Amino acid sequence: MATPAARPLRRTDVLSTREVAELLGIPRSTVHEIARRGELPARRVGRRWFFLRDRLAAAITPLDDPAAWKPRNGA
Repeated sequence: MATPAARPLRRTDVLSTREVAELLGIPRSTVHEIARRGELPARRVGRRWFFLRDRLAAAITPLDDPAAWKPRNGA
């Protein structure tokens, strides 16, 4: 069975560290640290980090769930 052709990547699909920092309201250094830990889906090319808008949205969407805001230690 053939898979549907992927839509071409557009500039609006790719976010820079600065754009992610502005979107999330956190410093760029924090974006770098979270990406290094693998908590944000990102790709490093040379010295630059790139984030795909749809993957970033999917990564932070669980925060819409009220359970995401409960302490993990049961306190």
